Amino acid sequence: MIDRKLGLFSYRGGALVQLDQVQFARKLQIGPSSPKLVAVTPGGTLVLKRGNPFDGGIGGVDELLNSVARAK
Repeated sequence: MIDRKLGLFSYRGGALVQLDQVQFARKLQIGPSSPKLVAVTPGGTLVLKRGNPFDGGIGGVDELLNSVARAK
């Protein structure tokens, strides 16, 4: 979850992280040809969605999330 008002990011009940410490990115998967969408935080890398070439993949969601997280 991204809370722009408070500037926080959390995932599946995990720790809250300041948005400026989170980077959304595409990472290669072993096997499928589509990349996965991840959130890179100081505590590690969290998989948000595994890309699938048969459902359209993740498109430009990483860029969109980064721009939303950085918007003031």
